[in-house]
Amino acid sequence: MFASPTSKKTDKYEIFEDWLRRNGAEFSELELRSYDDGDSKLGNDRSFERRHSAEEKKETNYTCDSFCSNNIEEVQGTKDISEDSEMRGIHAKRNIPSNTICVAIPKKCLITVEMGQATEIGQIILRSDLDLDAPKHIFLMIFLLWDRKVNGDNSFFKPYYDILPKTLSNIPIFWNDEELQYLKGSYLLTQIKDRVDAITEDYYTICQVAPQLKDIATLEEFQWARMCVCSRNFGLQIDGHRTSALVPHADMLNHHRPRETKWSFDDELQAFTITTLQPIAAGAQVYDSYGQKCNHRFLLNYGFAVEDNHEVDGFCPNEVPFELFIPDNDPLYDIRNEFWMRGENDMNNSNGGFGHSTHALTAVLAAAAATSGHPSHVARALEAVVDANARSGGSTGSEESGPLARRVRVCVSNNENTRILFSMLRVLVANEEELHMLATAPTLPFGDSGCSMYLSRALRGYTASNPDNSNFLTMQHAAFFRTCRDIRNPINFRNERAAMQRLLELAGEMLNEYPTSLDKDIADLRDEQEYPKFSNRRHAKIQVRGEKEILHHFAFWAQTACEVINIIEAEIEYERNRLMDPSLEPPQPGFDYIMNAMDDDDALHFTILRYCCDVLGALRKHAIQRIRQERGDGFSL
Repeated sequence: MFASPTSKKTDKYEIFEDWLRRNGAEFSELELRSYDDGDSKLGNDRSFERRHSAEEKKETNYTCDSFCSNNIEEVQGTKDISEDSEMRGIHAKRNIPSNTICVAIPKKCLITVEMGQATEIGQIILRSDLDLDAPKHIFLMIFLLWDRKVNGDNSFFKPYYDILPKTLSNIPIFWNDEELQYLKGSYLLTQIKDRVDAITEDYYTICQVAPQLKDIATLEEFQWARMCVCSRNFGLQIDGHRTSALVPHADMLNHHRPRETKWSFDDELQAFTITTLQPIAAGAQVYDSYGQKCNHRFLLNYGFAVEDNHEVDGFCPNEVPFELFIPDNDPLYDIRNEFWMRGENDMNNSNGGFGHSTHALTAVLAAAAATSGHPSHVARALEAVVDANARSGGSTGSEESGPLARRVRVCVSNNENTRILFSMLRVLVANEEELHMLATAPTLPFGDSGCSMYLSRALRGYTASNPDNSNFLTMQHAAFFRTCRDIRNPINFRNERAAMQRLLELAGEMLNEYPTSLDKDIADLRDEQEYPKFSNRRHAKIQVRGEKEILHHFAFWAQTACEVINIIEAEIEYERNRLMDPSLEPPQPGFDYIMNAMDDDDALHFTILRYCCDVLGALRKHAIQRIRQERGDGFSL
């Protein structure tokens, strides 16, 4: 099933490993294995797919490739590690106990940020104090490009360079238009364009102060280097100094969650080490963890999407961004915008809105012209500056700027970002009196009715406000309401229903942007002929499916919340009138019955249950208590 390492001394992987051993690297308990997926058209560099508990990865274009062991029996045919191999992985030669250093790469074999800074171009960049998109990545890229070009075959790192992928066709910034169409409707398309623009801007900005960059790398080579570094670098502390590094061999381990190994720089050994966290059986693949991440980060930075991106506890870190803003035709635009903008720094400047300085525009255009007189290169440079400026909040000279859009990334969880999303929605739907109360809050943050229980609940995101009093009793909590991000407690039932309705509308609008439904995506992913393993279109489909799952979750959350609020308001109306009209029957089904039914529904996500039971339940409890207190009724819930 697995191939043994080839005996050809001319094989670049054998040369690479021999180079590491000669320079003191230790990985004697491991071996590099290759696999053949039988389809040379699945060209991806660092493609992964999670099936059950493991991710599959491969690097193509005759590069350092790998493949996870899960379901490996499905792979038909194997061969020696060779120029033709598509997939590779690091495996244990023998049983490896827990807490064993299985990889040690000496410092001399690492490429660090400081090595890039020491080059001529690196020194120029440091002296110029440029505002670059990813400075640490830039210096690693500079060394990589400079050393390959200047030292060539004489470079100490040539064996490492020889196994790096020659192209990165699986990374989305290199996808063609047809492949990008599979992401239609996804905000990831904007992120891909932003990444391309940022790399382009960095290239031409550096060329302006260090024209020799164009002698060692074209824009396309600069893009290649950026994504090589982005997908392979490790953040380390070496001798007490924080840095980033390219670590040969260590960057060949596949991704798997939960993590089975840990890595660090050992100051005593003066080496980068990988240590096992659990026993690893002979023949098993040895994994690294790239962290708990949303699939958009995996896809954008590594070129893969995890098919089942769930943690052991069931949590899924996939996210989708909601973009919120105040419509221009909002009759309360001025007062709402004043509160919406609280805490924002003034992003305008005296340079016509072009980022930090108009010199940035001049520098980039001049560098583009010097690098290549071709008009398209100059146009691309201009587009990169304008787009980067727009991302940073600048303008292109327009006298009127639109309302500030706020983007919140949320996952299927009641985490901080979910609370921020709900807070902003409450501000967007607040009426004039509610906005006034939020903007002119008292200064003492006492709990409801002086009760510490209510304050404790409020600090956790719950409240017990009076839905029938427009001044709502719990406004003493508003001392916490500093910005539109801080309205963690429901204001009243009117506002909360409107917020949930807005959420439902937003989710629907976002879902309508996709050309296919969630059900269609699920069916498509069953078709491995049309969406083959490791293909870009499959990874795109996995990404958009994950986004739609989150949108459907929040749409169902909002719809459920509105229905529960209707039930609660019927109960409040009954409570208000029951003594005046003894013939009234309590509404059925009631809140308690619905909560019990929801609790028994194993398919219902716990975040929705907890919101309805705890947050809306607290509002209900206080509203009914207030009615009974006002009429002197001692009957309690």
